[in-house]
Amino acid sequence: MWKIDNLEVYKRMKKLVKDVYGFIEKLPSEEKFALGDQMRRAVVSVRLNFREGSGKRMSKEFACYLDKSLGSLREVCECFEVGIDLGYFDDEGKGEVSEIKRIERLLVGYRDFVLDRGVK
Repeated sequence: MWKIDNLEVYKRMKKLVKDVYGFIEKLPSEEKFALGDQMRRAVVSVRLNFREGSGKRMSKEFACYLDKSLGSLREVCECFEVGIDLGYFDDEGKGEVSEIKRIERLLVGYRDFVLDRGVK
C-alpha cells in the first residue's frame, strides 16, 4: 500500500475540492446543475481515483489510477475554462486554472516516479 496523505500533490487535491465547491456557488442557478454538477463529479473523482489506486500493490496498477485521476483533473480544468469563457469566473478562476496546472505537473511527476521506481 502506498502512503499518500503527506504528499504535496494529495494535499493540493484536497484543497482543490473545497475550492471547486466554492466556485460552484458562484455559478448562476441554471448552471449549478449542469456545469456545476460536472465540476463536482470530476473534482471528487480526482481524489477518489488517487486514493483507490494507493491501495494497489503493483506500480502499474497504481499508475492506471493516477492516469484516471489526471484525466479527471484535466476535466476540472476544462470546466473552469468554459466558466471563464462564459463570464462566470473572473481572474480568480484563472488563478484556479493555474493551480490545477500545478497539481497536474505534480501528479504527472508522481505517476512517473511510481512507474520508474516501483517504490512502495
